[in-house]
Amino acid sequence: GLIKAVIWVVLMDKKKQKITAGREADEVSAGELRDACCRKLRISSDGAQAFSIWICSPLLQLQLKPSHYPTALCDLWYDLLAQFATVTEAQAKSDLPIIMLMRNVFYPLSQEKMIVQRDPQARYYLTAEAMFNFLTGRYPVEDELAYKLAALQLKMEGKKVTNFPAGTLQNIANQVLPWDVIKRKKKQPLFIDKRIRENLEGLTQTTPGTLDHMYLSHMWTQSCYRCAFFNGQTEMAGKRKDVAVRVGITPHNIFIWNKVTNKTLGVMKSEEVEPELIKGGNEGRTSSGKKGTFDVFLIKFTVVATVKKRSNTAIPIYSKQACMMQCMYDRLREESHLHADKGTALVTTYPVKSSSGDPEVDSLLNKATDFSNPTLKIGTKEFPVATKHISKKENLRGLAFSTNGKIKKTKIKQTAGVSYEV
Repeated sequence: GLIKAVIWVVLMDKKKQKITAGREADEVSAGELRDACCRKLRISSDGAQAFSIWICSPLLQLQLKPSHYPTALCDLWYDLLAQFATVTEAQAKSDLPIIMLMRNVFYPLSQEKMIVQRDPQARYYLTAEAMFNFLTGRYPVEDELAYKLAALQLKMEGKKVTNFPAGTLQNIANQVLPWDVIKRKKKQPLFIDKRIRENLEGLTQTTPGTLDHMYLSHMWTQSCYRCAFFNGQTEMAGKRKDVAVRVGITPHNIFIWNKVTNKTLGVMKSEEVEPELIKGGNEGRTSSGKKGTFDVFLIKFTVVATVKKRSNTAIPIYSKQACMMQCMYDRLREESHLHADKGTALVTTYPVKSSSGDPEVDSLLNKATDFSNPTLKIGTKEFPVATKHISKKENLRGLAFSTNGKIKKTKIKQTAGVSYEV
């Protein structure tokens, strides 16, 4: 009989949405899946533009274009990990992806600020994702802002100061604060209790809608908001091994964070750097000390010491995702006119020279004008993709990943976020 695909889409509030299609799962495009999911969530058609379908696992996250087929790419997950993640064969074989609805990294912040005022459902899910990125440490913020965000989260969950006797808020710190903030105040637990309590007491006469908006408004002030994240490693003076880093790219900045400490190693204005992609043949050692061959995303810039003294320098990022970094930078620079509203706080940057990138053509769709995403080559086909990365260090806080085997046409059999009903 007719096989109807039931595709499960995981949401950023840790719930799942069931989407039923009247055809095979691999015939449902990412655009169709996103629109169907947004309709079920009562997100407006305008609000839907703020989201995209992603395929994700603890090892890799990929944003799909509307023309991509999510379940087909899930079937190629082992090949994707081999090409874009530095993992062992055992890790790759045990890793299974899920399909998620997440923020579109190319969606302009100026449009987001408008849509959240008239679409409460879109605002809810954008807030959920911002909270996730804050709690996992992927949006590093100053400690004082962290305490404000923690208080807002408790308020959104319906908690009151009276629910927490004096000196007990630090006991739930790992639920409302990122690990690096907690670590910095490890010897001052009562200080965490005091600051969260003071901020929570200050939240009066608020509604769920205003709380969501307040949370996002705080996030909009952060220059790292809406980063596309990548995984890599770089050299550091005095270190025998390369240091594992997380690279974040927005329309205006390139960030480099130490993945172990979450400290910022560098922030550079996108318009003032000269990135260069160097493919293949670059030997190095992984953060665990093993030898490997990587592509390089070389971030070149000029340091201005004085009016007359300048020096050219570069930061090499060794990574299997180097091509993705280069293409993400190219597209965001090409679309910089769409992101005129920076909406971010001031950041420390380096004075550098600027140049244009060399974007790659989307060969899958054969559109000469489409230079959007990195190109993933699987066999004879090429898939342009954007990416984010979540490491095991950055735990997923309750997002459950499928552990079932291969797809089978049974009554209900789920794998990679897909199940079938015969």
